[in-house]
Amino acid sequence: MSITRRSLVRGLAPAIVGAATGAGALSSCSSDRDPGASAEEAGTGSAAPPLPDAPLVLGSLGASYGRAATFETPISIALSEAMIDLNARWGGVLGREVTMHERHVAAAAGEDLTAVIATMAEAGVGAVITSLDEEALVAAIPALVDAQIAVIDVLTSGTSVREPEVASATMLIRLAPDDVAIASLYAEQAWTAGSDRSGLAGTLAYVSEDTAQGHSLLGELTRILAPQGGKIQTEQFYRAGESPDLDAVVEAILAEPPALLVVNGGREAGPLLSALHDATLDGSQEPTVQIAARLSPAATADYSEDDLALGCLASATGFLPGGELDDTHINMMLNADTTLLGTGFGYSQQAYDAVMLAGLAAEDAVSVGGVDIAGSLTKVLTGAQECTEFGECSTLLRDARAAGQRTMISFTGRSGPLELGSDNDIRTGTIRSSTWDDANAIEPGPTTDVGTGS
Repeated sequence: MSITRRSLVRGLAPAIVGAATGAGALSSCSSDRDPGASAEEAGTGSAAPPLPDAPLVLGSLGASYGRAATFETPISIALSEAMIDLNARWGGVLGREVTMHERHVAAAAGEDLTAVIATMAEAGVGAVITSLDEEALVAAIPALVDAQIAVIDVLTSGTSVREPEVASATMLIRLAPDDVAIASLYAEQAWTAGSDRSGLAGTLAYVSEDTAQGHSLLGELTRILAPQGGKIQTEQFYRAGESPDLDAVVEAILAEPPALLVVNGGREAGPLLSALHDATLDGSQEPTVQIAARLSPAATADYSEDDLALGCLASATGFLPGGELDDTHINMMLNADTTLLGTGFGYSQQAYDAVMLAGLAAEDAVSVGGVDIAGSLTKVLTGAQECTEFGECSTLLRDARAAGQRTMISFTGRSGPLELGSDNDIRTGTIRSSTWDDANAIEPGPTTDVGTGS
């Protein structure tokens, strides 16, 4: 498909409009520019700083296992499409075409990415966009920091990535709501979901893959619910990539029915809810217990073709991070792969925005070095000049630079408005919900603001 045709398709819908604010700025300890240059030299009336001699080089790391595998296709497509836009539509970054180092997709848990990262460093990669799970990202961070490569993560939500022993040295920014934000949303529903056919308000059953993220979310739920008198009635973990023991899990849930059931896994959520539904039917085939359920992004899928009990997902709500999908993004994704129709394009908005953020950070820093890019990633989300597309935002930065001045932009991308907290995770953001009809077909729901408040 030609770039011209894709550009015409993008004219079918307006760009997303919004504003984003954030907190703090990252520090910079090295640069690919003259070390004698200072921030003050970019002030009003000063000469424009020289442009780097080298182009911006980006890299990306994904995975074909675990929950990351569910979203590998939409993420990789969005990265590719964003690179086309960045170069063909907006003329690259700092006067040069941006290149993307070959994407590496980890095939199995525990894969050592040190050599891959070293190859990226040799190729001059300044920023890497990751869609790894928490364990893999934590393992990769030391090598990425040593290589002075900025990290923009689009997938992880677990708190383990921000543990003190994970020395990200301010080089990491995450674009999806973290488990603190998601747990707050779930806990709120646990207090409002109780009924005469479920457990007491504030009670919750938790079923999850046995992963760092799974334990992270449970920890945050416990931390939020316990001080208010809430309770985790049962916690059930199963091996990642496998299905739980349905009979045992259903028995544990119904032994003390909760107000809310959280299923934190993949498509195995469908058979679980089907088994739970069947176990509650009376002689008239009516459920005697009906528990509201919350499903994770990897479980937010269409089940209408699966062999499940009809209506078993009627009380369930799923979600994907990001704001409302507009026609521009939908057309872009479907032009690349029509099989994505009806999937929700999970994490593709974040992937697209990650490319644009890397480019804008390089424009802001007038540098393609990883430390400088990391130092500007939060800056381009926090300024007074609001903008929603790379071309608009970069023009503001370039015009100011040409005039010997400096401007601070506030970029809102396809993910919707984002506000970063002090740890460079999402303080406030947006998710879009989904529900299911009686045939277990997925139906889009409203968007919801989420946040950690810190």
